[in-house]
Amino acid sequence: PPYSFTYPNKMSAKHSGGECQTNSCDEGDKPPFQRSKIVLLGDSITQLSFSPSLSGWGAHIAEMYERRCDVFNRGMSGYNTDWFLLYLNTKQGRHDVFDSMTMSGGLNADGISDVKLVTIFFGANDASCPKLNSRQHVPILRFQENLRKILSACRDNFGSKVRLILITPPPVHHKSRLKFQLEKFGPEKATGELERNLDLSSQYATAVNDISDELNIPCLDLWKLMQESMPGKDEPWSQYLSDGLHLSGLGNAFVGERLIELITKEYPEIAVTPSPATGHWGTATSNAGIALGNVKGVGPWHDEISNLDPGMAFQTNNSAKKRRL
Repeated sequence: PPYSFTYPNKMSAKHSGGECQTNSCDEGDKPPFQRSKIVLLGDSITQLSFSPSLSGWGAHIAEMYERRCDVFNRGMSGYNTDWFLLYLNTKQGRHDVFDSMTMSGGLNADGISDVKLVTIFFGANDASCPKLNSRQHVPILRFQENLRKILSACRDNFGSKVRLILITPPPVHHKSRLKFQLEKFGPEKATGELERNLDLSSQYATAVNDISDELNIPCLDLWKLMQESMPGKDEPWSQYLSDGLHLSGLGNAFVGERLIELITKEYPEIAVTPSPATGHWGTATSNAGIALGNVKGVGPWHDEISNLDPGMAFQTNNSAKKRRL
C-alpha cells in the first residue's frame, strides 16, 4: 500500500492514577487532548432534551457543537431546586455533575476548565401551587437563593470564568393541563384543579430574570418569548407544550433555536457558525470561537484528507495547539 499505519499501544491501567504507558500522552499522565464540554442542568424539561421523538432542545445544542464539544445532560425529572442541591451534596451527585466533568483536565492556572458553558433550567416544579402540591413547591425567595447556590457551585467547580445561562420556566397552558389530567387520571379521579398555572409560572420566571439581572448572567425568558411569538386569544403558543407544561417537538425546536441565538449573541467566543454553503455545523467550512480550544474541530475533516497522502492531514491536525479560554 502507499502508506502504512502504526497503532498506538493500549494504555496501562495505571494511566488514570499514575504513570502513562503510551506515547499518545503528553508530559505526566494528562491526556493530550480533551474536548470542550457543555453541561445542561435542570428538571424533566432538561432530562427530556435529548428525546428523539420530541426533537429535544439539547440535541439542537449537540448538533451545533458536533466534533467540538461534548454536551452532557444532567436533567433530573421531577426535581425542584431544593432536591437538586441535596443531590449535589451527595458523593454521587458531586461526582456526576462536577468531578466527572473536570477529572481529566481540571482547572488550569487561570481557573479555567474544559467546561465552557452551563445552562440552568429550573422553576417548573418549584412553581407548583403550595396548597395543591406542597411536595414540590419551593417558595420564591428560597428558589432564588437556591439558584444563587447552584450558580456559585458551577463557578467553584468549573472555574470562575465558566459561561452560564439561566432559562425561565415556560408558560403553563391551563386547558392543555386539565386535558392531560383527565386523560391521566380519568373523570373519577381528575380534580379539575391546577397545581401549576400561568400566574405562578410568571412569578417564577420573573424570579429567574431578577437573578439574571442581579448577577449579570444571560437569561432565556421562555415564559415571555413563547407567548410573544404566537399571540392570540386562542393562545396558539400552547402548541409549544405537549401537556400544558412540558415541551412538544415544536417547543423543543423553539428552545434550541433561541438558545443558539443567545449563545451566539452573548458568548461569541464559544459560538459556532454553520457552513455558508450547506448550513451544517459539523463541516470544514463551519467556524468556531477561539475559546472552544480547537477552532477547526476534532480530527481533520474528510475533505482535508488526500487519498495520495492521508497521513499528512492527521499530522497537521495533531500539531494544532489547544487553547483554554
